[in-house]
Amino acid sequence: MKELPTIQELQSFITYNKTGSFTLAAQTMNITQSAFSAQMKKLERLVGVKLISRSTRGSRLTPEGELFLPEAELVLDTLERAIQSIRLASKVERPVLNIGVLRSLGDIRLNGYVSHFFENHPEFSVSIYDMEEEEILLDLRENRIDIALLYLPNNKDMSLYESKAVREDEFVYYAPKLIDKVKVASVKNILQFPLSMYPPKYFMYRTLKSYISNGQQNLHVRGSRLSNPYTMIDYCDKNNSGCIVARQILESLNIKNGFLSLEKPLKLQACFAYKKNNSKTETMNTFMDYVQQNPDEL
Repeated sequence: MKELPTIQELQSFITYNKTGSFTLAAQTMNITQSAFSAQMKKLERLVGVKLISRSTRGSRLTPEGELFLPEAELVLDTLERAIQSIRLASKVERPVLNIGVLRSLGDIRLNGYVSHFFENHPEFSVSIYDMEEEEILLDLRENRIDIALLYLPNNKDMSLYESKAVREDEFVYYAPKLIDKVKVASVKNILQFPLSMYPPKYFMYRTLKSYISNGQQNLHVRGSRLSNPYTMIDYCDKNNSGCIVARQILESLNIKNGFLSLEKPLKLQACFAYKKNNSKTETMNTFMDYVQQNPDEL
């Protein structure tokens, strides 16, 4: 039988693509650069074509390398799925899921949901991470998390991912100390008072800035910059300030007063996003299907 590349050689090749550097790839694989280079040369010999173009200016994948990359990834994904399936079927390990939740989406509902999920699936182990958009997408791509719960971004390339709709969030103006003065939650009325916002790097900062600016350039918004919707709500409870938050978050906190529907509606679709061909597909689907079948718990 013709000699085939080893798993480590395929992993090293995929790691090179992620890092774009022999030095960084060797460090990631915890081997010397000379050993890494030898692996790539052997891989090219076995495949029969040049996969990486090298020059004094650096290195990059050749067109043949670009074609080979998804095939190498598929081989490893298939092997990982096979190992995962047999280990779960043999009860060697518990199904483990790592879930990243968009920080500005608010994770208290997901935390509550997980407790209900465990009652029906005690064999699972689930870890929840509070993250922002860039971190979520990076960790999803690098397989550090399996599922992301987020508002699906409209300015990112999501071609590597599948998504499942979870719910639609309706946003309201929450300002218990100002509600009698505002009366109608128009953008003009809201901006007459301090408005709590997220830090500029946040997905929801960009979303809300676009909502309230209505095309105006360099719009200045008075108010605090806070890290999550729960701190915003607490801040507005104690100060003459308002914030724009999902009605569903207020409901989860049993808050029934102190907010107004926005005159110009703002609704966002919350989704599960996950990488295609994930080795934990069966486990992930068990979790996501349960959420979709029990929407009132989330």
